[in-house]
Amino acid sequence: MPLDAVLPAFLIAVVGYVVGKKLNLDKRTLSRVCLYILVPALTFNSLATSRVDLGVAWRLALATVLFSFVQAALYLTLFKMMKWEQATSRAMLLVSVFTNAGNYGLPICLFAFGQAGMDLAVVFMVTQTVMLATLGTYIAASTQMNTRVALKQVLKMPAVYAAAAGALVKAARIPVPDVAGRPVGLLSQATVPIFLILLGVQLIGNGRDHEPWKETGVAVFLRLIAGPLVAWLIGLGMGLTDLALKILVLEGAMPTPVNSSILAQEFNSKPGAVSRATMVGTLASVLTLSMWIMVLRVL
Repeated sequence: MPLDAVLPAFLIAVVGYVVGKKLNLDKRTLSRVCLYILVPALTFNSLATSRVDLGVAWRLALATVLFSFVQAALYLTLFKMMKWEQATSRAMLLVSVFTNAGNYGLPICLFAFGQAGMDLAVVFMVTQTVMLATLGTYIAASTQMNTRVALKQVLKMPAVYAAAAGALVKAARIPVPDVAGRPVGLLSQATVPIFLILLGVQLIGNGRDHEPWKETGVAVFLRLIAGPLVAWLIGLGMGLTDLALKILVLEGAMPTPVNSSILAQEFNSKPGAVSRATMVGTLASVLTLSMWIMVLRVL
């Protein structure tokens, strides 16, 4: 059953919502722990220990990069045609361009396509982590800053340096001593459950902002329906086949990531609107992801 691949991850987010509401957990503190500690640890560990074929991995990584830029270009053009103000357009780009490839996507890919699917999903997740730390940071920061200052914020994101270090360790086969590898490994193992809990906490109190629901509906549709179609076309163009193509499409069908809400909160890029769209998309994804898994399994 496709739903069996989606519900386990979703239920952990529900736990985060309930516990966060009861204990009044601080969103900003949890967000910053994830952004500055857990994401870099997971990024480094995933790259340094990945076992996927390098040729497939590079094509999948490049397809992931193109996926972000193509969506940004298409959706920004659409938002301009709809005459949205710049702040709203940039905030909704955070919603519609990036996917919850890590804390939601990794377990779902594992449940849907096994360990081989999980290994390929890590490549997508790590690449998009870099894209979110760079392009995502620029989109969020540029709502409040000029281009020069926004680009400086990109260089402050530790996930960028963690990705570079992990890729170097993998390519050069540099052994990581246990005194460093073990704590990084432990932190990376904590990332998925903590992110799912944070996802639930992030949903508390959403929907109370004064942004029109039209923007939310458009952005969620682009994320859950248009996004995976774009991913499919890009994957075919990159020569991806079989499981690699399926993982690209499935990761492209994930709802908006917690990190988009984190960046919106960090740079005050309409965080209420982004969080609300994250909530709506996450709830709707239980059905849309089940649909996509069913389609991908048939192919």
